Amino acid sequence: MALSDRKLKILEAIIREYIESAEPVGSRSLSRRYELGVSPATIRNEMSDLEELGYIQQPHTSAGRIPSDKGYRLYVDKLMEIRREANKNRVKIKSDILKKYGELEQLLEYTSRVLSEFTQYTSIVLAPQVKKSRLKQIQLARLNDEMMLAIFITNTGLIQNPIFKIPSDMKQEDLERISNFLNEEFVGSTLEDIESKMAENLKKELAKFHHTVYALLPEMFKTLEQVSDVALYLSGTTNIFNFPEFNDLAKARSFLNLMEERKTISELISRQDTSKFNVSIGSENKLQEARECSIVTTTYSLDQHAVGQLSVIGPTRMDYDRVISVLGQVSKMMNDILKSK
Repeated sequence: MALSDRKLKILEAIIREYIESAEPVGSRSLSRRYELGVSPATIRNEMSDLEELGYIQQPHTSAGRIPSDKGYRLYVDKLMEIRREANKNRVKIKSDILKKYGELEQLLEYTSRVLSEFTQYTSIVLAPQVKKSRLKQIQLARLNDEMMLAIFITNTGLIQNPIFKIPSDMKQEDLERISNFLNEEFVGSTLEDIESKMAENLKKELAKFHHTVYALLPEMFKTLEQVSDVALYLSGTTNIFNFPEFNDLAKARSFLNLMEERKTISELISRQDTSKFNVSIGSENKLQEARECSIVTTTYSLDQHAVGQLSVIGPTRMDYDRVISVLGQVSKMMNDILKSK
């Protein structure tokens, strides 16, 4: 059932009022604070309809109403207007992030802090995932008679140095020839590209090198993927205590426990849709521990390919338009910085 314009205006007013006050909203306060053009009695009737339709709910018998997850979803999809950040804030976000323009790890860590500072929620920055990064250089170096160092550098600045066992008769000259061949074949490719290339007809090409190379390659790339795909940067975890919804110790403890499970968080964020902004509200989250929260996620890109993700997590009573505005600004900054690296 489509809601009338009047019901939509009243629902939007309830959500905005509840985001600001964290208190159940009554018809009289809506009538005083918002120009809805109808009496408190009419507002009460409309609120009763909205409750029956599942867009708002009454937490206590004598209390006003609060939005439900269904109400927030309609607000995010249809009603909110993403506010453009004030120019002074855009300048500050840019200058704050550029303070740490240098090593990728420093940039990601500081970006997480900036997101938390400007939204006042918990922020999560997921590092570029190797499968989405493109190889820039591969170098193999002999360490001793039994061990080899493989150096992988990606277009996002990731550097990994896994060590592998090699036969004693494999010389540095062999490793250099193999390095040259691998660079010719794989530079500019993602791990997904590499997997498909290796599945095609590289075996014949690699036969001219040492007999262990073909067996070693899948292990090399597998190790690279496992090392890097859970790297994330978290800031503002304790901000959750600023919200009265989390005065309940059980809720707060559940949230803090979730924040300690980095692999779980990484999987939760990675699972989000790759559209420009993904908003997951309360019960829409598959993890039980996240069902009191909303998660807003976007990506940052290099060469028009999404390589990592930026997320903000907070109560369902989140200032969604503000969060999306800040995420959009930070994502754009990240894209520009990575492009110039």
